[in-house]
This record gives sequence, C-alpha cells and structure tokens, in this order.
Amino acid sequence: MAKERPDPVVIEPGGGKLWEFPDVLWRKIPALQAIRLRRTVSEQILPLLYRVDNLFPRAKNSNLPHIRGMSLEDIEADLSCTVLALHMFDIAMEQKLLSFAGAGAKKGKNKKLARNAPVGSCGMSLDQARRYFLEGAARKILEKAGHDPKKLEEMLGNYELKDPSSLHKLKLMATFDPLTITELKEGLRGHMGKLFERDEEYFRVLKKAKPTNFLRPLRNALGKGFPKILEWDGTFIKAVCEGLEHSAKIAALGHFLLEIDDPEIVRALGRWPMEETVVKDKVKGKKKTYITRISQVRVLLGEEFVILLKSNASVVDQAGQWTDEEIERIKFFVGYINADVIEALSELPFAYCVNILEGMWGLLGRSYMEEQVTTPESIIAIKSMIAKIKDMGVDSTPPEKVKGLIEGKFFDEQLAQFME
Repeated sequence: MAKERPDPVVIEPGGGKLWEFPDVLWRKIPALQAIRLRRTVSEQILPLLYRVDNLFPRAKNSNLPHIRGMSLEDIEADLSCTVLALHMFDIAMEQKLLSFAGAGAKKGKNKKLARNAPVGSCGMSLDQARRYFLEGAARKILEKAGHDPKKLEEMLGNYELKDPSSLHKLKLMATFDPLTITELKEGLRGHMGKLFERDEEYFRVLKKAKPTNFLRPLRNALGKGFPKILEWDGTFIKAVCEGLEHSAKIAALGHFLLEIDDPEIVRALGRWPMEETVVKDKVKGKKKTYITRISQVRVLLGEEFVILLKSNASVVDQAGQWTDEEIERIKFFVGYINADVIEALSELPFAYCVNILEGMWGLLGRSYMEEQVTTPESIIAIKSMIAKIKDMGVDSTPPEKVKGLIEGKFFDEQLAQFME
C-alpha cells in the first residue's frame, strides 16, 4: 500500500508561552531565541520530518539512519542524523509540506517570505535557524576531536556553513595533523574557508599526507601562489601528493606546478629519476641532498619548460629520458614550437624529433618556424610525414637520413604548401 503524503504544516509567527514576556526580548536575545527555536522544531517540525523520513526511499542494506522517534537532542548528538534531518527539512520545504506564515497574516494563511525574513516565534530567519543547528553540530565535531569548540570561526575562516555535507569535511579536517592545519593557515592567509569548497577526496588527501613531506615543501615552493592549490580538485591534489612523493621533487618543480592541468602529467614528472648524494657544507660538514631530473631539465629549458607541461603524460615520460645533449639540440626550437608539435613528434624516438625540426628549419626557414609550425595545417603535415617515415621503416630510415630527405624535398607532398 502506498504511503500517504503528510499534511502540510504552517508555522505561525506566534507561539510564545504566556511566561515569555516581553515578547520583543525573546525575538532578539540569542539565548532566548534558541529556546523558542528548539521548541518549535521539537513540537511542530520534527513530527513532520518523521513522516517525511518514513517516505524517504532507502536501498536494501542501506546504512542511512532513521530519525523518526528521535528527540532533537538525540539527533544533534549523531552527525549522520543531524545531516539527514537537515536534508529532510529541505525536502519538506521543496515539496511545500512546510511553510511559514508572515507576521500580520491571518491564521492558517501562508504568506511567502524571503529567506532572511524572521519566521516563527523566535525572530530568526530560515538561514539563521539553519546556521544555528549547523554550527552546533560543528562545535560538537571539534569538541569530540579534542579541539576548542570556541575556535570554530578560526577553523572555518571566512566560510559560512550552509550545506550539511560541509560537516563531513569539517569532521575530516578536525582529525588532521595539527601541523597540517598550521601549514594551511600559514599558506592560505585568510582563505581557509575556501578549503570547504573542495571535494571530500581533497580532505582525505590532506588527512593522509605528512605535512612536513607535502604541505610544507609545497608552501615553500609556491610561495605567494600557494592559495592557488584551492583551485585543484581531489584527483589533482592526490596526483601531486602521490606522484611527487618526495619533497625534493616538489621543490624542483616550484611555481611550474601551477602551470599543469593534467594530473597524469604530475605523475609522469614524479617518475623522472632522482638520486641521493652527499655534499660538503662549510657549516654542517657532509650532508645528504637530492639531485632531481626535474630540476636539471627545468634549468636547461628555462621558462620554456612549461611547453612540456602542456603536452601529455606520454611525452613527459619520454622527456624524462632525454639526455642533456638532446635537450640542448631541441632547446633551439622550444621557443617556436608548442605542446601540439611535441605530441606529434613523440610518435618517433627523440633523435627523429630533432632531425625533423632541423630539416624543416633548413627547408622552410625561420619564418615558417615563427609563423606556421604550430598551425593545425602544420601539425597535420608533421603527422603525415611521420606516418610516411614509419611506412618506410625506421630501421632503413635513420634519424640523420630524415633530415637530409626533408631538405632534399622528399616530403614535398606534405611541406610544399609552406614553401615561399
């Protein structure tokens, strides 16, 4: 048998007890407002939410709790029940099962109110009442985790609790290493609240990561750009944490980390070699340090290093194997090409890439490199040329021969359109 839809409930602006006098105080003093609010919820709203809860579908073997029969205090003591009750409240509002009559409206008549208009007998708006319960739950989370509940505002920063799901993020944050919170406060400089806009995976990564191995080197490497980590999602920050598993790799990338959009490129960079060495320090004597290939290639390419970071993970994996001599050869062209050119060339071993570029420079000149090499037409031509080389067989067409073939106009079918 289908469950019946509950009768709508209208919360009237009155409802104060005879002993609550004068009324104006009970609508303005927070402690008195809370008494009226809690009574309205317990006596009028919760009975409706019990019936909504009874209608709410649950999958078989679901862990989703039921709130029916629970007192307001019992619900507040259980975070999952608090979140569920708030969601039930939203459903009741959306389905017009719960409404509020404005002051001066005839009894039983519903007058549409703005979210910031006082409702019921407590003098709070819907948003204020919602915040009362969210902040109450948030303080319980902090207290249970051993934090001072009075420092909730410091923990939230400029973030205003509105969404019940934020409570789960706060619960995760409350279990962070204290040094993680310190590093975040130090680096985000007043933007802690924006952290709550990130997904829950983001919070799980921060909870798992060792602050001295991750957040601190990240903060030192990014400097004033550190708040930009708030633009990352959970997948990306996980790639940074897992891919750049050593602080030396984070330090080596520095501000270039903010130029990367693809998390797989971060992981590819993390696969580049790194070795431990011992150096002599005038003050400390011998000390361990780390030499990363990231740092070496970054120095060799300079600001053009960013072109690699805009390509793809496969290209970056290949670049990790380039020798210094190969990088010096391609460095001449890096200022002219882009990630699309590098991706097209990466279909062949690196030695071919340099010889193809040198051959095109010799045949087509500087103007082609400056104006046309990165165009869609040029990318198509390069791919067609590479396909032809593969058809001929790389064994019978060594890299040095390819350069001569290009300059000898063997690839006219692909390149004639770019000749002056």
